[in-house]
Amino acid sequence: MLDYHMHVENYYPFGRTEDTRPDGTDPMETMRLFAASAAEHGVREIAITEHVYHFVQAREIVDKPWAVDKCFYDMDEYVDLLQSARREGLPIKTGIEMDYIEGKEPVIERIVGGYPWDFVLGSVHWIGDWGFDMPLFAEEWDRRSVDQAYRDYFRLLGQAVQTGCFDSMSHPDLIKVMGHMPEGDISDLYEAFAEQVCGQEGLCVEISSAGFRKPVGRIYPERPLLEACARRGISITTASDAHVLEDIGRDFDRVRTHAASCGYGEAMSFDGRRATPVPI
Repeated sequence: MLDYHMHVENYYPFGRTEDTRPDGTDPMETMRLFAASAAEHGVREIAITEHVYHFVQAREIVDKPWAVDKCFYDMDEYVDLLQSARREGLPIKTGIEMDYIEGKEPVIERIVGGYPWDFVLGSVHWIGDWGFDMPLFAEEWDRRSVDQAYRDYFRLLGQAVQTGCFDSMSHPDLIKVMGHMPEGDISDLYEAFAEQVCGQEGLCVEISSAGFRKPVGRIYPERPLLEACARRGISITTASDAHVLEDIGRDFDRVRTHAASCGYGEAMSFDGRRATPVPI
């Protein structure tokens, strides 16, 4: 299996200055720990895909007060570290999770085009100023129509797809993360999203086990959404969205079963943003 979505933010292996790292942290040792955990969990290849809002070079993408303290990583150092890990023989790809923010398309295009990525994830975590997957903003759900939130989310997800910047759309129905499920029929949203993805040559959708560890307790994406993608021949990537070593490859038996139930027997591996199918 391949795990093409994970974060090193809890290990802080890079930063603009040494004082942003815990004492004694060796950045390359962090890479070795991630590779070793992957091997232990039966994962043959990983892509580290840190959130773009952590990087000073992309500071203007998420200009929210809560993001200020999270924005101190240096993207050049990050890319150099991941490429050095690859040269050392570790099965690590250089990736980024590029959060799509409406109106920030020029910055997104600059970051995507300005670095030698192996793999670029696209994701939507905000509807306007509302970080719908953040506990900090959980009470906002009580003031919103759930069905409208889904429609707002999928509108933004479609805009993200149409930028043509991404290799895979991560946790494509993340809007359900807090456990709020739509009351009405949203099959039109699934079909429209799949059609938009189909219109971007080579764009994949992600199957992620992360939902099992969230309040919703369900895999991403829902079966009808994955089926809509499968009918159009859209390829997949597989992911844990791990933020700690122990979660790399977690619940991948369920990922494999979900994929197979919709006819998928392969996931895509990326190198220099070129995809190669790998059996799962």
